Formats: sequence, structure tokens, C-alpha cells
Amino acid sequence: MVRGTRTARSASEVTLGRDILDAAPRSSAVDLLRAIPGLVASQHSGEGKAHQLFLRGFDALHGQDVELDVAGLPVNEVSHIHALGYADLNFVIPEVVQSIEVTEGSYRASQGDFAVAGSVRMDLGVKEQGVHFAGTLGQYRQRRLVATVRPGDDPGTFAAVELGEGKGYGTQRGYGRASLLAQATARLADGLTVRALGGSYVTRFDSPGVVREDDLLTGTSDFFSASTPRQGGTVSRHQLLLGVDLPRAGKGRTKLELFGIISDLRLRNNFTGYRVDDRGDGLEQTNDATVLGARAEHRRSVTAFGRPVTLELGLGARRDGVEQSQRRYRESDGTFFSDEIDARFTQTNVWGWAEGRMALGRWALRLGGRADALGVEVFDALAFRDPRFYDGQGYSRSAFGVHLGAKAGVEYALSDGADAWRLFASYGDGFRSPQARSLSEGERAPFVSVHGAEVGARKDGERWAAQLSVFGSQVENDFFFDHTVGTTVYTGETLRSGVTASLQARPLPGIVAALSGTVAHAYVTATDTLLPYFAPLVARADIGWERPVEWLGGEGTLFSIGTGLTFLGPRPLPFDERSQAVFLADAEMGLRRGELGLRLEVRNLLDSRWRDGEFVYSSRFNPSAPASLVPARHFTAGSPRMASLTLEVHL
Repeated sequence: MVRGTRTARSASEVTLGRDILDAAPRSSAVDLLRAIPGLVASQHSGEGKAHQLFLRGFDALHGQDVELDVAGLPVNEVSHIHALGYADLNFVIPEVVQSIEVTEGSYRASQGDFAVAGSVRMDLGVKEQGVHFAGTLGQYRQRRLVATVRPGDDPGTFAAVELGEGKGYGTQRGYGRASLLAQATARLADGLTVRALGGSYVTRFDSPGVVREDDLLTGTSDFFSASTPRQGGTVSRHQLLLGVDLPRAGKGRTKLELFGIISDLRLRNNFTGYRVDDRGDGLEQTNDATVLGARAEHRRSVTAFGRPVTLELGLGARRDGVEQSQRRYRESDGTFFSDEIDARFTQTNVWGWAEGRMALGRWALRLGGRADALGVEVFDALAFRDPRFYDGQGYSRSAFGVHLGAKAGVEYALSDGADAWRLFASYGDGFRSPQARSLSEGERAPFVSVHGAEVGARKDGERWAAQLSVFGSQVENDFFFDHTVGTTVYTGETLRSGVTASLQARPLPGIVAALSGTVAHAYVTATDTLLPYFAPLVARADIGWERPVEWLGGEGTLFSIGTGLTFLGPRPLPFDERSQAVFLADAEMGLRRGELGLRLEVRNLLDSRWRDGEFVYSSRFNPSAPASLVPARHFTAGSPRMASLTLEVHL
């Protein structure tokens, strides 16, 4: 099998090994996500904010439609003040990601909340034993230091620290961050394995906001201008996971995990300038969360109807305690003038799932199901403040709901052998949990239900793996974030469909290539109009080459070169407009001899003037200009060509 590839249960499941992740420049965890077939990650609000994700025709905002997991630690935050399912991966040090497992679609029973377009899990480990230092200097005062320690043979036992800062490539783009991740794995007697993972992360960052297209054309703003000066924020996250893997002779394996996460965010954004209020439309949002959770998973083989069945079972619970606020501030001095949200809530999710796979010669049948129960308690201190009706002391309410989902699949091998072509048909129900503050007293918590299906084929071999699938998803009552009003807007039923293909190849020693392309279509059924902002065409190529070269310094000298190419087709925007197409090329070149290495990385090699995000809505960034509700084009500038040089020391 291709290295790092798990046994797939649908056509579009994929595992990206470390060799693919190393093929192109990757200085952040989100850079790693860009290697996933069809996934787009947009960074439109500074270095420290969660990225906007697009996958399979979904505009997943900051995580509402993509379930993210880092070695067992959940990343998505429920009922977040800024975006449902907010998923900030900036705490992950990319050098310690050993592989990425991707399940596009919602076809596995283990997939939980926000697994609508798909699920992504990062497994952690350090490739080389010993101590490794990497110091990076780049344009725009980019500085980064990474140190990793792997004391023994097990790549899963390590400690890593990252320090980084930069001025950014334009106004309001500075940042500073620090991250620590450490994991210990011990294999004890009788196959018992215990694991502990912990980490801390903190950042402070600025945000440039958006540029109006008409201001760029008239020369009022340049391409890298900032809309208002006070945007940005701070984030911290602290986490701990304890796990044990229990083998039982002849009875499979049981995995138990406990985890806790403490996170906080303070974010200032102003998308519309002075359109709503002459004092400014800026919002400061805070979100302080404490997460406690536990899960148990059991895998074993049994016999049913005289046939072998692989059985997987899971139970889990998660409690989120959250305090959040939203206030308007004056652009002139940053002081608050209006409180809009001051709430706290607890949200508890309890789940159970089961999945079985029966082999019938070349055929295999898979059937599973999942049940999630959600309980919410909300206290909103600012609700119903009109003294004619309430005394201004706030409003408490509670809600409860259950979501049931089915999972099923069938596969057929065209020939015998592990490297045979296999055909798949898959079905799965996914869901999003609701925004807690939107619920009323006694309401049945309304999960957003998603029904997905896929047919396709795949081949996993020693030197290459190929996949092709056709997919479709139906969302019963969909919504998207509207910058005009700063909230979610419900659209009713939506449909998405498309085709995706990918190829991983290792044709010769030292050469690796990962190629993928996805075409998607997404529209509202009631009006037959395209959904805004989704990515209809995504193509990606990561190609790397590493080989020893004696003439560059003698035996033991390694030379490497790699490139990452991305093409994004024009995206639909509101009012029947389209964004510009994007083509980006990144490149890197490295040389290592013994303990020392040197690596040159260049992002946006062709220095394209590209728009990372494009939006259409009304705004007024000049307070002296007449008020207007006429929609205008806005964009966030993508990075120009950026070069950096990294010195590595391996001890």
C-alpha cells in the first residue's frame, strides 16, 4: 500500500503522508490543509484568526461544515460568537504533523458535529530522532524559530515549540505567536498503550479588513490598504488529552480518551465602515470556552451468518461552557458605545455510534448509525431589555434535541489482491448543531441535517493511488454568513453536487507527486440560484524530489526541490457577479549535509496580484461620504511574492 494510507471505506477517503506534506512550502497547519483534494483555505482577517474553508461546494465559513481533529483533540468550537463551528488550527506546529486523514462527505459513523462536507484528522509525530532547530528569516520581517525533541525510536513521543512574528506585507498585518506541543506515548506489557498530549498557544495579531474595488480604481486605496485601523485580536488555547489503548486477546481493542480545552478569543472586525452608525460599525467579540470530554471506541471482528464482520462501536460526551460578548466601538478612540450580546451557556453533547462491515468475497457491505443528543442552557444578560416588558435582568432558557443518522456503503473489488481497483457507493447523514443563543425556552434543538451520497472508484498500490468520485449533498435548511448584517441568513434547502479526482504517485525513489481536481455546483432549490462564495473549481499539484548528490559536498548530502501549484476558478458572488480566477505557484529548494540544512522557500513565485476573498455588499468607509445601500465589490488582498531562508540544525 502507499505509505501512510489507511484502509479506505469510501472512494474519496485519503491519507496524506509526511512526504507529500513536505513537497511544497508549509509554514502553518493551514498550509497542510491546502494539500487536501478540493479544499480551499482563505485568510482574510489576519494571521491569528481561523481561516475560511471551502470544500465540496460548501462555504464552510470558519469551520461549520468541516470537522477538524488534532490527534484526538476537537478543534471546532460550538456556538462560537464569530462563526458556528469556529476552528482555529494556528496552535498546530506543522513540523509535528505526521499525516492527515481525510474523509470527504459524511459517510462514516464516527463522524460527528460539523462533519457536513467532510472530516480531517491530523496525527502527530516527529520524523527524526534527536534535537532539531529551524530558524527562518523572511521578507516583511518574518521571523520564526522551531525546536523539536524526539528522545527515542517512537515518533509519537516528542516536544516542540514555535515562536514567530512578522510585520506583514501591508498595513495592519503584523502578528506574534508562540506555541508548545508535547506528546508522550508508552507501550506497556501485553500491548497496553498509554498516551498524553498537551499544549499551549497564544497570539496577538492585526487585521487589514477589506478594500473596496471602486476605491482601488480611483486611487483612494492601494491593493494592500487597510479599511480601518483598529481590527485584530488575541487568542489563547490550552489543552490536555489522556488516552489508553487496551488490547483484549481475541476480542479486539478498546480505546479510551479524556480531554480538556481552555480557549479565549477577543476579535475586532469592521466590514462596513460607517454604513450603520456614524460612530463606526466596528464590533468587538469575545468568546471564552472551557471544554471537557470523553470518548470510548471499540473495534473487534465477529462472525455473523457465517461471514466475518468487522465491528466498530463508539460512545462519547462533551460539555462546553462558554461566555461571550459583542460590543460596538467608536472608530475614533476605540471606546464602547453599545452592548449587543452578553451571554453564557453550557452545551452538552452525548453520542453513540456503531458500524459493521461484512466481507462477501469480492463484495463488502457496510452499515452503521449514529445518535447525538444535545442539551443547552443559556443565560442572556442583555435579552429583552425594554422596561415596558421586562426588568432588564436578562433571560434564561433551555433546549434539547436528538439527531439520528444512518450510514451505509457497498464496495466491489474488480480483481483479487490488495492493489485491485475497487468500486464504492456510499451514503451518510451529517449534521450541524445549532447556535445556542438562537434557541427558545423548551425548543427541540433544531440540528441542520445533511444527506450525502457518493459513487466512485479507487486503486491503492505500492507506487501510486488513484481516486475518482461523483458526490451529492442535500441540506434541509441551510444558511451562510452575510457581512452586510453581520449574522447568518437562512436560505432553505440547498443542493450540492460535483466530481473529484486525485492521484498520489511515487514513480521513482525520491519523487512524490499529489495531483487533485474538484468541480462542484451549489444552489438554492427554491430559487434555483447559485450559492455565493463556494469554490466551483479547485485544482492542486504538489510535486517533490529528493536525492543524494555526492558532487555537492560528498557522501550524505541531500538535495531537494519541490513546488505547489493551485488554481481556483471564479467563485459566484451575490448579485450574479463572479470573483477573479486565481493561479498560485510556490517553490522550495533545500540542501542538507549531516547535521546542517538550508532551505529556500518562495510563496507566490509569479508575484500574482490575487484576491484571497471577494465579497459584494454595501459599505461606507469614508464617514464624510453620503450614506448608500448600493452593493459594492470588496476584496482582501492575497500575499505578494514572499521569500524566506531557513537554517536547520539536527543533533
